[in-house]
Amino acid sequence: MLSARLALALLACVAVRSAGQASPDTALTVHGFLEPADSGGWDLLLPDPVVVEKRRVNLLTARGDETGWRRMEHHFVRAVGRVNVGRTQAVMEVERLQEVEPDGIGRVTVHPSFNQTAVVTLATVPNRFAWRLPDGRESGVQPLLMYTILNHGQSEIDFMLPTNEVLCAGVRRAGGEAGSEWRTSIRGPTRNQERVVIRLGGLYRHFIPIPPDAAPRPGRYVAHVTLCGIADYGVETQFEVGVSALTRTPQ
Repeated sequence: MLSARLALALLACVAVRSAGQASPDTALTVHGFLEPADSGGWDLLLPDPVVVEKRRVNLLTARGDETGWRRMEHHFVRAVGRVNVGRTQAVMEVERLQEVEPDGIGRVTVHPSFNQTAVVTLATVPNRFAWRLPDGRESGVQPLLMYTILNHGQSEIDFMLPTNEVLCAGVRRAGGEAGSEWRTSIRGPTRNQERVVIRLGGLYRHFIPIPPDAAPRPGRYVAHVTLCGIADYGVETQFEVGVSALTRTPQ
């Protein structure tokens, strides 16, 4: 599984000045991924940056009662707390933390055999965003496709893929012509590149960053991800690109 930290490697987690403003020790609700910090503790990685003290930040150091946090590692969560901004980091004193389902999630159920059942999901996080601020500067958003397979069956699911490409993804403009979509693929790890095994009750999760050239213009887009060469595990979701970070295109 690729962690959200790796998928967000291209994010400018440094502050960016914004027209918005939040006061010190500000109560906020944020959505993002809970990740172990390099120096211990926890970080909240936010694909859609939050405005704190005139700055847009994608990274919050999370502090609080860590009971149960380990089971939410790499998961999409909602965090409620108070944020303080220092010289080198923004810290959230977390009051409530819970795993939540992203908006607009797509879902299919697959039955590989009589005793195997898999639930396949795909979400865009966030599913509404804009690449630019109203003044033309970059918004700092890094949208992700979050693809999961949950083994609900009575035995493990063992895939032997035709190549070492594990995930195949595409993004097209809603209503656009076939063949005009942006495409990418994700290779497997160095060992056993063609094999994916999901144990009983296990979860396979992978993140795929969406670059600006995949959805360059405002409008609605359709994303599709599947295990390469296994069409039954394909799933779609939609997302919307706005004109600016404060303006959304019509539904």
